[in-house]
Amino acid sequence: MDGWLFSFMTAAALCLLLPVLPSIYLLPALLFGALAFGYQRHFILSGLLTGLVWMASVGHWQLAWQLPDSKIRQVVVLEGQVESLLHEQSVQRFNLNVSGFDHQPVWQNLKVRLVWRKPDWPVKQGQRVRLAVKLKPPHGSLNLGGFNYQQWLFAHSIRATGYVVRSEQNLLLEQGQSVRQTWLDEFATLDLQHSAWLAALSLGYRGWLATHDWQLVQRTGIAHLIAISGLHLGMVSSFSYGLLVIFLGPVLGRFYPHCNLHKLALSGALLVAFGYAALAGFSLPTARAWLMLAMFVLLLNLQLHWRPRRLLLVCLALFILLFPLSLLTLSFWLSFAAVLIIYLVFWRWPAGRGFSVMTFISALVRMQLALSLLMLPLVAWQFGLVSLVSPLVNLLAVPFVTMLLLPLCLLALLALALQPDWGQWLFSWADRLLEYGLSALLRFDALSQSAFAVPHLSLWIWLCFALALIWLLLPKGLVNHAFGFVLLLPLLSAFLPSRDLSWRIEVVDVGQGLAVLVHRHGRALLYDTGPAYPSGYSAAEGQILPMLRALGITQLDYLLVSHQDNDHAGGTTLLLEQINVEQLLTNLGRCRYPWQTVWQGLRLQVLWPLADSEGSQNNLSCVVKITDGQVTVLLPGDIEAAVERELVARNTLSAQILIAPHHGSATSSSSEFIAAVNPEYVVFSQAYLNRWGFPKQQVQQRYTDAGATLYLSSASGQLRFRIDNGRIEAEGLRSNGLNPWYMEQPK
Repeated sequence: MDGWLFSFMTAAALCLLLPVLPSIYLLPALLFGALAFGYQRHFILSGLLTGLVWMASVGHWQLAWQLPDSKIRQVVVLEGQVESLLHEQSVQRFNLNVSGFDHQPVWQNLKVRLVWRKPDWPVKQGQRVRLAVKLKPPHGSLNLGGFNYQQWLFAHSIRATGYVVRSEQNLLLEQGQSVRQTWLDEFATLDLQHSAWLAALSLGYRGWLATHDWQLVQRTGIAHLIAISGLHLGMVSSFSYGLLVIFLGPVLGRFYPHCNLHKLALSGALLVAFGYAALAGFSLPTARAWLMLAMFVLLLNLQLHWRPRRLLLVCLALFILLFPLSLLTLSFWLSFAAVLIIYLVFWRWPAGRGFSVMTFISALVRMQLALSLLMLPLVAWQFGLVSLVSPLVNLLAVPFVTMLLLPLCLLALLALALQPDWGQWLFSWADRLLEYGLSALLRFDALSQSAFAVPHLSLWIWLCFALALIWLLLPKGLVNHAFGFVLLLPLLSAFLPSRDLSWRIEVVDVGQGLAVLVHRHGRALLYDTGPAYPSGYSAAEGQILPMLRALGITQLDYLLVSHQDNDHAGGTTLLLEQINVEQLLTNLGRCRYPWQTVWQGLRLQVLWPLADSEGSQNNLSCVVKITDGQVTVLLPGDIEAAVERELVARNTLSAQILIAPHHGSATSSSSEFIAAVNPEYVVFSQAYLNRWGFPKQQVQQRYTDAGATLYLSSASGQLRFRIDNGRIEAEGLRSNGLNPWYMEQPK
């Protein structure tokens, strides 16, 4: 059975790496094969085929409903229930479980993600609403090291994204506010200094945590403590079990002496844990933890003995059956890896008989060190960050949170529902405790080299590193440790000095905006910083900085800002705060003709604007030409046809690589300009289905007629040009042929 379960999970996970799904007409034959192999006791093959059939079926089901082409960016009317937990603000982002689409019932579960600016009423979880919206297929920027929004949408079964438009059809059909939303609203009225952290611990709501809070969490390695998951459910069930035994024991002993107190307390604790999981909104980590707890209690009550391996495999297989798309979430793999590591630790160093404080502390330290070490490859690969203080921080923070802070928060939350004044008083004590904890956390974070960034490395390198660590921890008599050191070689070789003489241009996928990175020998310059939005999100934070960390770039020699429009300069302030910039050049300062310099063997020239130029911000864009003598790239910002004619008259514009002016607007890319540049490659930096329709079809046609190869950042993702001795290699992250089926570019 174990072999079948393991092969089932392996095939389900590997199915997510396929470029295309098996045909839906092939699935019945594969299922028949799985049953036949199972009947013949070929359990490995049976499990593999079953896993493939299951995940392919889920994939086809998720892709069965696609937003009709005729409805894309057109006003449609949706009816449904608000799923997201929300607090009042001017811009609301929420998931809507749709029951009606354009006054027609929906035949399957349909979820969309919406933005509503200045909503007509306070939007709350649980409300039934009717909304007029404009939708488009799920899509997101794709950059090295950046957040994969499209994968996140698919993992959460979101079939479309869009925004609510002003309309008389926008109606609140039913108030229906959830208990969890009521608690959050009550929580928001409390006078607390650290309400964001306390809401995360108490309700699993992390919407109030700021960017600097998340950075602190990552650098100190305590993310698992602010997400309601296995650790929290384990503590809640343990406390519940103890209290039930204490209070029910005397009653049962007197009135029901034959009742099994142990089984009753276990079942009661499981119910309390279920309530706590519901309080956290039954997020995937919470549901996964409760499922394992339920299986553990069931086995105890039925007096069945399963080995830990069997229990783990059954729970994971059940979770894949119930929540198959969770395989696309990082939390699944972090939890899966953590459980495997704990199992490995107790197998490798079994606890001695009897209990003593020193034995308990020794086991706790050993487990924490093993978790920190063996989780390092996964964390480094995903976040590009390694926390050196994480082991010590967690040794102190885990008991502090689970034994003191968490019980106090839960007691305060219960009191808040019964008597708000008591809740305020208890939460004020929790606030004071948290103040001490955060002060200690900040002290650890302030230590020199508390955390350091690691450059982007291949997944296979990190897998070899993880296998090497596990191999070296196994007993000497079981394996030859020399092989473990061999597995370390790929990681060590990745940090050897590079002899690569090429230079690279990275056109960052920032949506409707522009950011272009040029780097060579670990040194870099950035042209434009992408857009920033009223919500606080910016492309600099979400895409550019993670990409720089992934490339191992710790400073910018030059930051050139073409002009002051938000889509080009929105991230400037944040970048100046987050990374060292040696020289800043803008079109309001030195980024004007005739500034030029030689940098890393490349000649940088500013061709426009002139010192006395006047006009719109677009036509005052800083136009930059970069060349190594053989290959030239032209960065024209948002100039329009009038400036293009001036440049054609004043300069030699010939360039092999051109970032299309003004994202492909019809007011730019004149025929004279295209003929003067004569580009081989043209890149349009634009958002998917943007409201301006960039790049315009006639503009694309002019470049195509000139013989250029065209790239759209919305279709290619981050686009890299590698230039080596006159040779140009171009590759887009989304269009490299290695992306799985669920990342297919929407049509």
